Amino acid sequence: MYKLYTIAKKKTGILGLWKDKEKIYRDKIKIKNCSTYRKLQLNIKKLFDNGEKAVFYNSHFYCTIESKEGIKTLLSKRITWQEKKLKASFIKLLLSQHGGLTIFKEKQGFTFDIWKE
Repeated sequence: MYKLYTIAKKKTGILGLWKDKEKIYRDKIKIKNCSTYRKLQLNIKKLFDNGEKAVFYNSHFYCTIESKEGIKTLLSKRITWQEKKLKASFIKLLLSQHGGLTIFKEKQGFTFDIWKE
């Protein structure tokens, strides 16, 4: 099973943040489950055809960032934990240290997910 993170127009409870140079990007995320690698590739192609510049997906124990040009970065180290509240200063610190993260809103608070090489 592959999970493809895509951009949503409405709130989803999942927030993707990443930093490129000094600019911070923020996306509402929805996750599309793809049962086969072929289905994953077809969905990625659709996203690139619709203007996406890069995609993020995971499979089992690793994640991949893939650019429209076909450059892939494999991320195999996962850091995850829960917090009761969001603090902007803490999120900015995480972005400066790690470059990107995903935040999942849950009943008990928030789960932070960071993937690294």
